Amino acid sequence: MGIATQVVDLYAVIGRRVLNFLTTAGQLSLFSLRSFALIMVPPYRLHHHAEQMLKIGVRSLPIASLVALFIGMVMMLQTGYQLMRFGAKLYSAGITAVALAREMIPIFTAVVVGARVAASITAELGTMKVTEQIDAMESLAVNPIKYLVVPRVVASTITLPLVTIYANLIGYLGGMFTGAVALGIPPRLYYNNTLQFMLLSDLYSGLLKAIVFGAIIGLIGCFQGFRTSGGAEGVGRATTVSVVLTLVLILVWDYILNSWIMVYSGLIR
Repeated sequence: MGIATQVVDLYAVIGRRVLNFLTTAGQLSLFSLRSFALIMVPPYRLHHHAEQMLKIGVRSLPIASLVALFIGMVMMLQTGYQLMRFGAKLYSAGITAVALAREMIPIFTAVVVGARVAASITAELGTMKVTEQIDAMESLAVNPIKYLVVPRVVASTITLPLVTIYANLIGYLGGMFTGAVALGIPPRLYYNNTLQFMLLSDLYSGLLKAIVFGAIIGLIGCFQGFRTSGGAEGVGRATTVSVVLTLVLILVWDYILNSWIMVYSGLIR
């Protein structure tokens, strides 16, 4: 009887977790649809969008620069060392540039920027939620999703690709520096080999990922902020969940987009 009770309790716990997951997924989907639907609805409040672009994009440039620089240097060092054993170290420049543009820079930029931005958005909106400022907006006939969510989602979706382009340049320069100093590859040869290997499709695929990642960051940060409850402790809990969920969804969608791009390009069937 005791074992049977434990089995039933286990299934009950699993069932509750599944129901909670499905409920949250449904709420997030509806929240996302409402947010995207309100983007084209006036008033547009462009100054709010510009303010959020400054917070999300411009203030993320220092950390994005640091991460991109060392990612480019490490990628070039590791790739060059492996190819050096086969007498093909020159090709490490092109391979590194392609890897940075298609995968490394978009994913690492999204991770570091996403952790910072999602936490900031959730903490800000969560504080407004627990202090009933969002409820006050609704009582004044102001749509809080239009006023608070749309500028942040639009800003994160637009600015993350721009930050990614900038980070690509920094990563490329870091790889070139490492190639010249550690591997003895002249910058001119590094540049020519990159042109030989890299295609515009490599850059486009990375930017497509950045657009999707930017939308994820903005939506998750706002969604968790609107779901916050329980005072200061609840804000901290929602911020933690926001960061974790953002990083998990970035990795999941990275796999989905990679699979779609490869199928579309004919690399896999």
